[in-house]
Amino acid sequence: MYQKIIIRFLLLILFCFSYRIVAAQNYTYAQLDSIGKYVPLDQEESIGKLSDYFQKITSNKNAQARLVYSWVAHHIAYDDDAFNSQVYNDPSAEAVFKSRKAVCAGYSFLFKAICDELNIPCVSIDGFAKGYGFKLGMPVTGVNHAWNAVQYNDQWHLMDPTWGSGYAENINGKAKSKSIYNVYWFDVNPKEFLFNHFPDSSKYQFLPKKVTREQFKKMMYFETSTVFQMGFNVDSILIKSQTDPKFSLPTVFNMESVSFKINSAPYNKIIKAASTHYFEIEQLSNDTIVLLNNQDLILFDNKSGNTFSKTMEQLKLGELHIGILRGPEVEIILSYKVI
Repeated sequence: MYQKIIIRFLLLILFCFSYRIVAAQNYTYAQLDSIGKYVPLDQEESIGKLSDYFQKITSNKNAQARLVYSWVAHHIAYDDDAFNSQVYNDPSAEAVFKSRKAVCAGYSFLFKAICDELNIPCVSIDGFAKGYGFKLGMPVTGVNHAWNAVQYNDQWHLMDPTWGSGYAENINGKAKSKSIYNVYWFDVNPKEFLFNHFPDSSKYQFLPKKVTREQFKKMMYFETSTVFQMGFNVDSILIKSQTDPKFSLPTVFNMESVSFKINSAPYNKIIKAASTHYFEIEQLSNDTIVLLNNQDLILFDNKSGNTFSKTMEQLKLGELHIGILRGPEVEIILSYKVI
């Protein structure tokens, strides 16, 4: 009897311990991002050792892919010198892992190499991207970028670790990268991804109806990561852009982190002063979000919890902005033209 009690007790301990191990694998993306960013140096001695470290963290393929994305985006710097001079270094995974810098091909190859070590199906995709320096009307021929797709949960997921690591600014005619981790470029909706990523092989669009290069050329060009993180709906944008030749999104300024989500707002950049316009936002931070009609500062009304709204009537001709109050100034995020 005593031995049975001991055995049951030991089995209970084993069950609880096993449960804790499984439960510990249920990380949030924020937690995985932190783990990927702060990997111990002795675990970064080789691609194999880094992969083994990730394997010990979690066996979940989705979570492992996020760890890889976080590590690559945080630890590989964009090679501005190579991009500006058009003299490129070895883009192989081993070379990039050693130098810790690359252009897009190197990011993509390294991302795939780590996924391969983790037995995560992954492909490196070549194509054309409407990225740094692109303007509407420019040709979209050839290949100028590389990104990835990984398979987990029986589906393929698009991601761009290069753009996830930051973005480039034009400084005195040359690209100067700014390292800003962007979570948007992990597991992007294929419809959203195609606004600025056109794969050389149409199978990597991962869409039932393929888009031609000519259609891609004519698609709207805008700051997709900010627009879609703010809550604008990709299907609504596609419908409006295809049915209204004058349709144009409001001007969206790049945000290092999106501090609010738009639940309701006009999709067209041009709005009429005499019409009624309803705005509803969900606040994601402690920032104070405001409306600015020319020089008139307008506060949102608290609807419930973190949701704020404002109905605007009889606007002044000129401009209407949504922005963040920074002391006496307003950091403009979204701009409309009022006619």
